[in-house]
Amino acid sequence: MSSQDNYQGNPGQVFAAVVVDDQVFDLDQFAQVCGVSLEWVSTHVQAGIFNVPGDEPARWQFSGHEIRRARQIDALERDFEQLPELAALVIDLQDEVTRLRALVRRGD
Repeated sequence: MSSQDNYQGNPGQVFAAVVVDDQVFDLDQFAQVCGVSLEWVSTHVQAGIFNVPGDEPARWQFSGHEIRRARQIDALERDFEQLPELAALVIDLQDEVTRLRALVRRGD
């Protein structure tokens, strides 16, 4: 049984789950796990921030890896009133810095 099975839709309810990067979520699940609205996700998909195949929201699939990205983008937008594209760029730069630091530590 997943945490999704236990969710009853109570707005104040908090649930926790372990998300695997290769786990796949549909639009509703993704929005729920990220704590954002369906409209927020749609706006960001249309802006090219999340790469999902097709134009039909019912067919969109999101990976577990994108949850961290969505939460960070949402936080940046709220905290600094940034545009979605700018928030995504900040996250991309943070990811690249992390990747480069890991390479330096390994001596590559």
